[in-house]
This record gives sequence, C-alpha cells and structure tokens, in this order.
Amino acid sequence: MPPGARLVMVALMALPYDDIHLIADPLYGYLRITMAGRDGEVAEADVIDDAWVQRLKRIHQLQSSWWVFPTAEHSRFAHSLGVMHLAGELAKQVYPTLSAVEADTPSLPLVEETLRLAGLLHDLGHGPFSHFFDEEYLQPCFSLNHEIISQHLIVHSLGRAIAALERSPSGAFAPGERVDPAHVAALIRADGDTEQVGGTGGAGKGGAGAAELPRWVGLLQRTLAGAVTVDNMDYVRRDAYMCGVSLNAVDVDRLLYYTFCTAEGLTFHKRALGALRAFLNARFYMYENVYFHRIGHAIDMHLHEIFRETLQLILPESPLDDLEAYRKLTEWSLFNTVESWLEEPAGSQRRRLGQEWQAIIHRDVKYHMVYEQSVERQQPAPASRDLTADDFRAAIVANLPSRLRAIEFKVDIASQDPRPLNPMRGPKRIPVYDPSTDAIEEQLLSGILEFVPAKAHLYRVFATSREHEREIAEAARKALGAGGQPAASETNL
Repeated sequence: MPPGARLVMVALMALPYDDIHLIADPLYGYLRITMAGRDGEVAEADVIDDAWVQRLKRIHQLQSSWWVFPTAEHSRFAHSLGVMHLAGELAKQVYPTLSAVEADTPSLPLVEETLRLAGLLHDLGHGPFSHFFDEEYLQPCFSLNHEIISQHLIVHSLGRAIAALERSPSGAFAPGERVDPAHVAALIRADGDTEQVGGTGGAGKGGAGAAELPRWVGLLQRTLAGAVTVDNMDYVRRDAYMCGVSLNAVDVDRLLYYTFCTAEGLTFHKRALGALRAFLNARFYMYENVYFHRIGHAIDMHLHEIFRETLQLILPESPLDDLEAYRKLTEWSLFNTVESWLEEPAGSQRRRLGQEWQAIIHRDVKYHMVYEQSVERQQPAPASRDLTADDFRAAIVANLPSRLRAIEFKVDIASQDPRPLNPMRGPKRIPVYDPSTDAIEEQLLSGILEFVPAKAHLYRVFATSREHEREIAEAARKALGAGGQPAASETNL
C-alpha cells in the first residue's frame, strides 16, 4: 500500500487521542478523561476546569498532617481525580451484574460517568482544613457539612455542565441518555438524602428526591457512602504514599475485581476477604500513625482556640447563602488574610488572631504531649463504657498533688472504629457472598473482623510547660490504671 494511502486510512479511523487525554498519577499510572471533540461539546475536562473543582487544589488533603510529614503536600483535587478513576473502574467491573439485577439500568457509559462524577465531586464542598472546618465551624454555626454543600454545588452550580455530557471514557451514552446531577449528588451520602439539594437545579430538569431515585442508583450507593469505598481505597494509599509511610499490601485491584452487584447492592465475593482484612488494618495503621499523629493533634488543639473566631470574621454567612465568598475561601486565601492582620492596630482582635496564626503556620507548637495510652477493644462496647474527655481530665486532677491541681494541661481522646460500623445492617453494611451456598453469609465477615479491633482510643495529655510534665504523666497513668488497661507510653517529644 502506498504511504499516501496509509495516511488516508489513518485519517479516516476514529482515533481517541483528541477525545481522551491522559493525566499522570503516582498510584494508577495514567487517568483517562474525556475532552471536547467538537465545538460546543461539554466533556469531563470542562467539569474538571470549573472554578469549584480547581479550588480543591488550594485545600490540603490532610488537614494538619502536612505540617508533620514534609512531603504530604497533596490536595483534595489530586485525591478527587483518583476517586474518579476508581469509581469508573468499579462501574465497568460491576456493570454486567448490575444490569442483570436491574433490567432498567442504562448504558455502561452512563453508569460509568455517573459514578466518575460522584467520585470527582464528592469533596467539592470542603473548606480549609477539610473535616476540621466541618466540625469547628459548619456544623456548630450552620448545621451544615461539606457533603450537603457538595450536593448543592453538584446540582445548582455544576448541574448544567453535568447534564450536557454525552459520553464517558468508554464511549457515548445511548440515545436520549443524560447524567442526572441529582443521581450524582445522591451517591455521595450514605443515607442518599437529597432533600436539602432539591432536584437538578441548574440542569433545568425536574428534580429526583431520595425516594424517587432509580433502583440502579440505589444499588450503587456503597461506591462512595459506606465502610469500604473507592474514596477510602484512594486516600489510604495516596496519603501513605505522599507521607512516605510504608503500608503492607493494599490490594485495591483485588477488592474491585471481587466486587459485584446483587439485590443487596454492591457485594464482595468471599475471595476478597483477605484483601478486605488487609485494607481495614492498613486504614487503622494510617489513623494511628498519620491522622492521629500527636503533633498534628497538638496543632489542631491550638487551631481549635482561634478557628471559629477567625472564620466568623472571614465568612460570617452560611456558605449556602454566600457561595461566591465560599468559593474564594481556601487555605491559601485564609493564610493571606490572617497574615495581613499583623498590620492591624496593636491590641485589636485581628492583630491578636493574626499572631496566633503565625505561630501555627510556622510550627511554633503551643502544646506538647506528656502522656499517651492506646486502648483497643476486640469486642464492641457500649459508648457509655468509654471514658469521656471530661472524665479523663477530672481523674487526672484528682490524682495530681493538691499544689498542682490548678496547672494548665489539656486532654485529647482520638477515637476510631477500625471495623465498619454496623457491618451486618444499615447503610454501611458489607454483604459477602459465599459461592458454596450461593448466599450472602454474614459469618464470613464476622470471621475476618475478629482480627480487627472493634474500637480504638488514644488517650493523650498535652501541656504548655515542661515544668510538671512528669507529675501530669503519673496522674494520667493512675487515671487510666484501673481495669487492667494496656501499658502506657510517656514522652516529652
């Protein structure tokens, strides 16, 4: 064949290179995203380039741990791209069984794109310091969290672009199919509550409340809302990689391969149990060694003293009442703002807060840990049996010499449920299929959970002075000494 003829044939072929681009990623090699192939087309790249999504580049994935682990500079944006990729891989894996369980399931590209968008946008509503912002400001001041804001943004701010998409990386939707933003929003919360979101907003279509969701969407809700999700599959590995922390094998590929759909929704095959146990233990390790790091928590304790007061000056209105102000609020803008407060008059509120923020930003850590004790329970226990922070503090004071009972110290209890909450029922249930009985067998999950703690607490005491740290540590040891608790560690690091 003459060279010119070969060029003509290549020109006539449907090459993917203009429609699909690659994004390099340290975990997955390359991520595929759709690009507009013609004028006027809306593709995934347009959603990714939206100002709300790009804003996530300016919010750290780890709220305080990046002050502790120098290389943990990754953002919510990078994590969201990773979750988007895993959600798409899961969609392709489970689609044959999903469509067998639910006859009205739409085309694979539509299912894939719906899950990919839920993965990309699940953290859209996060503010600076992520979950800390939820706990310290959104929830107490406005009864909000980042998931509610994410749902609102998906429907009202990005709804029109979402509804205009025509294809996923696997191909075009079937004729007449479009992604419903309300379906994307419903997938990011465990209860599927879209009542506060209301319909598809900017998409200009009728809304679909939680009760009106098609069955295929409901069957996929464990993708992002549950105990083992593509969200935590990404962040456990990504956070470990970026922090330089070595984990035992976390076999995400095996977990995805042995996931399929039943009438129960997403279900693990029995052959995934080893990988599932390894994943739960890896997540537990990350909480103990990264997310609950003593210096990170010391920084959080200092932040707690000034955070709400600061945000009431910067963002006095609910984010849902002033979306433009919220869109501009990131960790970058927050740091610039509080640094400018150093130029305010001496003695002013802003000057005082600016000085406190400078201490935090430059890692002049106010608190240091003087005592730590880890308590793990192998059997679930009523919450009433767990020592509260107030009880712990009172017991320490009671065990201090009377001359020292007025000294300043703080207690911190970092708690985690390494096992999935209610793994046998509720929104975080994990069904496990046994091929020998052709049924979902709950005892299979019970067996592997015996090797994962049911509850873990880190009881810690922090002080601002080193003068009486030994006395405080001894009082804390006595406060937790009853009942045969595990041995404690004392440190002044």
